[in-house]
Amino acid sequence: MVSKVFEGTNVEIPAVLANRDRRVATQAQLLREHPSQVVVACKLNIPGPVKNSATIQAFFTAGLARLEDQWLACGQPFEIATSWEDAPTGPERFYLLYSAGVTVKEGAVHFEERQPANRLFDLDVLITNGGESHSLSRGDFDLPVRTCLICGRPAKECGRSRRHSVEELQARVAKLIDEATAANQRETVAEQLADQAVKAMLNEVVTWPKPVLVDPVEHRAHPDMDVFTFIQSATSLRPYFKQAEAGGHGRPQFPDRTTCAPFL
Repeated sequence: MVSKVFEGTNVEIPAVLANRDRRVATQAQLLREHPSQVVVACKLNIPGPVKNSATIQAFFTAGLARLEDQWLACGQPFEIATSWEDAPTGPERFYLLYSAGVTVKEGAVHFEERQPANRLFDLDVLITNGGESHSLSRGDFDLPVRTCLICGRPAKECGRSRRHSVEELQARVAKLIDEATAANQRETVAEQLADQAVKAMLNEVVTWPKPVLVDPVEHRAHPDMDVFTFIQSATSLRPYFKQAEAGGHGRPQFPDRTTCAPFL
């Protein structure tokens, strides 16, 4: 399969620098307007002159949907402040969170390290401290440093020494995004099929008349069940339907609530 990850527009260094200035200004404005909230600036680490494409943007959007699911599972309210996801310099999105900065940073690091493709995400967590904006780093909380996508050494070390070529990095990034995209497509199909399975069960239980089965009128063959317990049973099976349709093994994957404070 030929990767479509880097089928996009080349951007020059001046455009990248101008976008960095825009990002810094946006972060500063959000912190001024919302000093009691945490700002999370989300972007991708994409090597080379192509920073955005349809495939990159879809990967970014799908990844942030999982991040939002993580926040919701942990009871961390958030709102999207602004975004420019179709920018040639790369997709970006800015969130406001109503949580402690350290908790948000720990969750961000957990997300970045949760699976290989997530390491392409750069989640910058910023707070207002003493009237000044402050970006929380991994070193502030003795969290694990970012590692190189290719060799596993500290990423900053490889970046400074230019240990790997742009071509090597692009090949690795394309592989990670293509694998994540294929997994997202399988996930989407599994979600749709699980929804259809539950819909079929609900359609069946409300059908009447039918011989000696559970329906809204009677349930003579099933004295331990009525239409309401049938509905509850059907909807509770959805995670299992999804697991079966995805071809997975073992228990269904419910939201991981340990991500709320993974390093405490």
